Amino acid sequence: MKERNPMAAKQPMQRNNSRGANRKRSPGRKIVARAGARINRSAMKGTKATPEAANRLFSHRANGANGRNGAPSKSVPPLTFQQSRIALEQANQRYIDLFDFAPIGYVTFDRVGRIEEINFEAIRLLDRSRRQLVGLTFAICVAAENVDRFLVHLSECRSSKGPVLTELRLRRMNGETFPVLLSSTATSALMKDGARLYQTAIIDLTQRKRSEQALREKEAELELIVTQTPFMLTRCSRDLRYRYVSRAYAKMVGQRPEQLAGKSIAEILGPEGMAAIRPYIERVLSGETVSYEMLVPFKEAGAHYLSAAYVPDKNERGEIVGWFASMSDISERKRAEEKIAEAARQQASLYRLAQSWQNAKSLDDVYAAALDAITSALHTDRASILLYDGEQVMRFVAWRGLSAKYRKAVEGHSPWKPGTKNPQPVCISDVNHAELPKSLKAVIRAEEIRGAAFIPLVIEGKLAGKFMMYHRVPHLFTDAELDLAMTIARQLAQAIEHEKDQEALRERERELARELQDQKQLQKISSQLITQQKIETIYTQIVEATATLLRSDCCSMQMVLPKTGELLLLAQKGFVPGSANGWQRITRNGGTSCAEAFRRGERVIVPDLQRCRFVKENDLILYRKSGIRSVQSTPLFSRAGELVGMISNHWRNVHEPSKRELRLLDVLARQAADLIESKRADDEVRESEARMRATVEQATAGVARSDVDGRIIFANQKLCEMLGYAESELIGKTIGDVTHPDDSKENIGLFRQLVRDGKPFEMEKRYVRKDGSILWGHVSVSPVRDATGKIQSAVAVAVDVTARKEAEAELQRSNELLERRVRERTRELRTTNAQLESEIQRRKGLEGEILSVSDREQQRLGQELHDGLCQHLTAVAFMTRSIALRLRDHRVIDAADIEKVAELVNTAAVDTRNLSRALHRVDVDAAGLIVALQDLVDREIWRTPCRLEVKPSFQINDDAAAAHLYRIAREAVINANKHAKARQIVVRLERVRKEMMLRVIDDGVGFPKDLNPQQGLGFHIMNYRAQLIGGRLEIDSPQTGGTRVSCYWPVDEPRSRKSPNGHPSAAGMRKCSKSRVFPSDSTLQHLARQGAANA
Repeated sequence: MKERNPMAAKQPMQRNNSRGANRKRSPGRKIVARAGARINRSAMKGTKATPEAANRLFSHRANGANGRNGAPSKSVPPLTFQQSRIALEQANQRYIDLFDFAPIGYVTFDRVGRIEEINFEAIRLLDRSRRQLVGLTFAICVAAENVDRFLVHLSECRSSKGPVLTELRLRRMNGETFPVLLSSTATSALMKDGARLYQTAIIDLTQRKRSEQALREKEAELELIVTQTPFMLTRCSRDLRYRYVSRAYAKMVGQRPEQLAGKSIAEILGPEGMAAIRPYIERVLSGETVSYEMLVPFKEAGAHYLSAAYVPDKNERGEIVGWFASMSDISERKRAEEKIAEAARQQASLYRLAQSWQNAKSLDDVYAAALDAITSALHTDRASILLYDGEQVMRFVAWRGLSAKYRKAVEGHSPWKPGTKNPQPVCISDVNHAELPKSLKAVIRAEEIRGAAFIPLVIEGKLAGKFMMYHRVPHLFTDAELDLAMTIARQLAQAIEHEKDQEALRERERELARELQDQKQLQKISSQLITQQKIETIYTQIVEATATLLRSDCCSMQMVLPKTGELLLLAQKGFVPGSANGWQRITRNGGTSCAEAFRRGERVIVPDLQRCRFVKENDLILYRKSGIRSVQSTPLFSRAGELVGMISNHWRNVHEPSKRELRLLDVLARQAADLIESKRADDEVRESEARMRATVEQATAGVARSDVDGRIIFANQKLCEMLGYAESELIGKTIGDVTHPDDSKENIGLFRQLVRDGKPFEMEKRYVRKDGSILWGHVSVSPVRDATGKIQSAVAVAVDVTARKEAEAELQRSNELLERRVRERTRELRTTNAQLESEIQRRKGLEGEILSVSDREQQRLGQELHDGLCQHLTAVAFMTRSIALRLRDHRVIDAADIEKVAELVNTAAVDTRNLSRALHRVDVDAAGLIVALQDLVDREIWRTPCRLEVKPSFQINDDAAAAHLYRIAREAVINANKHAKARQIVVRLERVRKEMMLRVIDDGVGFPKDLNPQQGLGFHIMNYRAQLIGGRLEIDSPQTGGTRVSCYWPVDEPRSRKSPNGHPSAAGMRKCSKSRVFPSDSTLQHLARQGAANA
C-alpha cells in the first residue's frame, strides 16, 4: 500500500474542525438541493471528508458505470431504503470532497455577496481560515480599487442568466493583492431561504499576468528597438497598402506612423518608385523571399538607397495576405562607397598614369598618358597640354577633342606671364559670365565650351606651360578636383622633365650605338677587303663602303700616278652616267676639291660649292651637271707617308659631314691605303708567279696522286719540298699520315665521298712536315676515271697558304685590338661627357655668383653716391640758395661764401672722379701698373692708411697680366678696409726666386680658423684672375696677426696659356680698340671678367 501523505491527512482534519465550528448557524437557515433530494449536512456529521472518501466516490462511480453499462452476466439487485440512504450519503460526501479538493478556488455567495461555502483552494488564495471567511462579505476580500467592479459583478449575476466573468484583484490578510478571474453562475440547484446562490470559480491569473507582462515588456522592447534604431519595418497588404509602419520609416518619408497606416504605397513612392520595386513585390506575393539594394525614388522624400528584404505574410490558413519589409537606409554608406570608389578610381588613374610614364618611349607617349588620366580622373572628354616654346609663347603639344580653328585662335593665350612664381589654377565656371575679349569668347562658344580650367605646369621652379580641361556645360570646379589636377600637373611636369633628360640620354646612347655600329661595319668592311683578291673589286668595295658610312649620294676614288703627278679615277658610285668622264684624270692645278686636297696634302670640305672660291668655272659646270652641291676630299697616305690616292664624297644638297663620320672615314682611309698598297704588292707577286708557272708549269704547287684507298702513288718535287720528304719516302704513305690529326677526319671523309660519288672537293688543311712542323695548304682534289668511268685514282694540287693564314691571324689580332681601342675610346667619351656636365654646372654657379656680386656692388655704389656726393651737392644747393636770397635782397655778398661753394664743388668733383676710377680702371697696362697701384693706395676713401712698396727686382711686361694684378690688389685692399680692422695696409711688389709676387698685407684681426676664405666669391674671382695669368693665389694669416693675400706668377710665362677650365688666358686674347680685352671663344669668360671688374 502507498504511504499516506501527512499533509493530506492534516488538511481534512483542519477542514472538519472548521466545518464543525462553522456548523453553528441559526436554526432558520437551510440550504436546499432541488435536483433530487435535500442535502442535510448534519446527517453527514459522522462522515469524514478525506482523500480516501474521494477515492471511494470515484471508484463507486466507476463500478456503477460498469454496472449500468451492463456487466453481461450479472444484474443489480434492487436497493433497500437503508441502502439507498447510505448511497445518497455517500454521493453527498463525494460531492463535498470534489468541491473541497478542486484545483480551482470555488466560493458560493448569495445575492449580496455573503460567503456561504468555500473550498480549500479559495482558502489558500485568500490566506484566511474557513471560519473567518464563511458568512463574511466577499467584497472585504476584494482590493479597494476593485470593490466597485465587484459590485457591478454582483449586479450582473442577479440579472444575467449565463456566467458572469470579471477580472479584478483580491487582497490577502497581509495586504498583498493578486489578479483573479471571477466566473459566477446562478444555479437553481442551490438555494437558501428561497433565494438562489451563485457558484463562483476563482481563477488565479498571477502567472498569466506575469506572462502577459513579460510579453508586453518584450513587445515594448521590440517596439523600442524598431522605433529608436534606423532599421525600418513595414507590413503591407496585397492591395499595396501599409498595415504597419515603424517610426524610422515614417521619419524617412516625412510623416508619422499613424498617418501612413492604411495609405497606398503608390501614394508615398510615386510612379518611379513603384516601377522600381514592383518586380520585387510580385515575387514576394508569389511566395518568394527577396532582397535588394538599390536607389528607390520617393514622391516627396527624394531618392534613398535602400537595403531591403521582403518576406511573405501568411494567415492561419497559409494564404499570403501581404508581406513584411525590413529596410535600412544605406544612402550614407553608398555615398561613402561612391567617394571611396571615386578615390580608388582616381588613384587607379594616377597609378596607370605613372605606369604609362615609366613605359613611355617619347614625349608623345607622356602627353597621351597625361590626357588619358585627365579625361578619366577629372570627368571630362576634352583636354589639352600647352608648353612654352623658345619664343616664350604657349603652344599646343597635345590635345583631345579640339578643332584646329580653336587651337589656332587661343594659342599663345595664358592667364600667367612668363616667369610667374607660384602660379595658381585659374577656373572659368561659365564662359558667358567670364571677362574675355568678344572674339575669343565667340571662338570658345563655337567650340561648345562653357567651363574651363587652366592648370599650371612648373618645371624647376619656373612656369613651363599648362594643361586645360573643358566642359560642355557650366561647371563649378571643386577643391578636390583642383587638388587632383595639381597632382596630375606636378607629375606631368616631372615626367616631361624626366623624359627630356631620358631623351638626351637616349640620344647619347644612340650616338654611342651608332659609333659602335660604324666600328663593326668598319670591321666587316675590313674583313671583306682582306679576303677579296681582285684589286678592281677592292676599289669598288671601298667606294661603296665610304658612301655608306658618310651617307653620300656619290663617291669616287682616285690613285696617284707617280710618273705624271695626276689623280687617276679608279672607281665611282652614284654619278649621272657620263658626268664622271671629265674627272678621269685630274692634275694638281685643277679646280676641284680633290685637286685642292692634293695641293694642300689635307682634307678639304666644301659645304656649298656655289660659295667656294677655289672651284673653277668649268669644274663648277661639271658639278652642276652631276647635281652635286657639296663635296669632301680626303687624301690616302701609305704607312711611309706617301700619297697613294684620294677618296671623295659628294652630296646633292648643302651638307657638311660630322666629326664622327670624318673619324670613321679616317679609319677606313687608313685601311684602304694599306690594302691598296698591299694589293698592289700582291698583284705584282701573282703576276710574277703566273710568269713562273708559265715557265715551269706547276712547279710552284705540290701535286700528288693517290689510289682509291688514299695511298700516295705519285708526288712532284714541289710537294716533297713542301713536306720535307724525299719522293721515295712519300710514296706509299696515306693521306692521314701527312695530315694534322685535327683535319684528318674531315679530309678522309671528303676523300671517301669523292671515291663514292666522284665529287671534287677543296679544303684548307694542315700538313705535318717530316720535322713535325705545320704547313697550311689549300688542296683541290679531283677524281681520275678509267675508260669505263670508274674512279681509279685521285689527283690533288696543294698550295702553301701558311703565310696567308698567319696574315689572317694577325688581322684577327688587329681587329681585336681595334675593338679594344673602340671600347677604351667609348669609356673615355663617357668620362669626358661627365666632366663636361660637371663643368657646365660649375659655370652656371659662377654666372649666378657674378650676377649677385654685380647687384651688391651696384647697391654699394648707390649708397656711396647718396652718402657722399649727394650730401656735397645738397650743401652746395643750400649755400647757392642763400647767396641768391642775399642778391635778391640787395645785400652784400661775402666772397668767402662763393669760395666755400667752389670748394664744395671741387670736393664733389674729386669724389666723383675717385668713384669713377674706383668703378673701372681702363688704362692699367704693364707700364702704368705701379702708377695705378700708387693711385689706389693714395685714395682718401680708405679708412686704413695704405702704402705701396716696390722692389727693384720687380718687373712685368704683359699688359693683360698687369690689369689682372691691379684688380687683385684692389679687391684685397677693399676687403682689408672692410673687415681687417687694421692700422696699416701694405701693397708690395717684388721678385721671389723665379716668380714675381704681389702681396697685400694688413696687421688686422686676421680670420678665424673655422672660416674658409676659399668659399667666398672674392677669392674665386681673384684666384680665377691669377690662373688666367698662369699664377696662383694664396691667403693666410701669419702668427703675428693680420692677413696676407699673395699672388705668384712665373717670370718667363708664355703669352698664350689656357685657364684651368680649358679656355684661353688673358695673354691669348686679341686686343681691340681703346685697350678693351675680349675672350676669343666663350661668353662665360666674358661674364666672369666683367663680374670681376665690377667687384
